[in-house]
Amino acid sequence: MALSHELGEAGTPPERLEANATVDFVPGEGVKSSQLVVTGRVPGIDQDAFDAAAAAAGDGCPISGALKGNVEITVQATLGT
Repeated sequence: MALSHELGEAGTPPERLEANATVDFVPGEGVKSSQLVVTGRVPGIDQDAFDAAAAAAGDGCPISGALKGNVEITVQATLGT
């Protein structure tokens, strides 16, 4: 997962990441949107840093890159305890 890689490269590897995706598919039209919800336990960072890592991961993810412009992608990242 790009977020795990992003956090590890920043020197703050996650203890745990849980991701859920909801994809809206319209028959005959294909995938319209993808909503990602990520909860993580990452020692040494705050919510702002987690949000920034999630945004950077989305920008660098090859799957997100392939879908960009064709599918609306949203990410909700929450830092848990």
